[in-house]
Amino acid sequence: MTKMAIPGEDQTVRTDMDKDVRAYQVVGKSLLERIRGGEFRTAGKLPTERELAEIYGVGRAVVRDALVMLEVKGLIQSRQGSGIYITPRAYEIEPTEAAPQIHAWDDLPSAGPLEFLQAHQWLDSQFCRLAASAATDDDLADIVQMGENCRNLVSGDAFEAADMAFRLAVARASHNVELVHLAYQLGLRRANNPLWRRFCALLYAHGRPSPPADRDLIVAALRRRDPDAAFVAMWRHVEAIKDILMADAG
Repeated sequence: MTKMAIPGEDQTVRTDMDKDVRAYQVVGKSLLERIRGGEFRTAGKLPTERELAEIYGVGRAVVRDALVMLEVKGLIQSRQGSGIYITPRAYEIEPTEAAPQIHAWDDLPSAGPLEFLQAHQWLDSQFCRLAASAATDDDLADIVQMGENCRNLVSGDAFEAADMAFRLAVARASHNVELVHLAYQLGLRRANNPLWRRFCALLYAHGRPSPPADRDLIVAALRRRDPDAAFVAMWRHVEAIKDILMADAG
């Protein structure tokens, strides 16, 4: 698909991002082939992220995206402090006559920052509602850890990655694979969107990253198993960021 050039966009950076997207797909496909070839059957789990990065000669971020791609398909399961386990579903043989593929995500036009925030507000708030009822103790521990990671960062790419990891942790706690896939795709589109990156640069230049207190309220509601409070906490969290965007636009 030919992508429309955006005035002022660094095309070299965009090309590198496109390569990264292709790289995680290549790594994910290779891992699945090796799993089905029986390479990891004895151990029952994959090597660590660091080891896989060394094996494939890519950054850990590429490996992490490849693992998330496999996890949302139910082919592997990441267990905090234990490793990345292969599920029985990974060994199932795919049908020889696959349905036609529709590359809907690639066909979507680029979105603006407000559209991303609206999508996050609707999706993430519903994830919180579901997670309040479905989250396990391990899920909650993962969400808390991701929130702490955000607290310890101020701005920049590291904060963006930590923020997305927090949102994905909440989505995974819903235990709905298709919804997790939606959250993951939204995160990929956001990370590769030049307008979103410019908004973040403006946000951080003003010293206004996402308030840690917002995540504290979300986590507190999830711990209380209060779906409505969790929904409202996430909704208000994103609404505060939208207010900043609209203030800067004005």
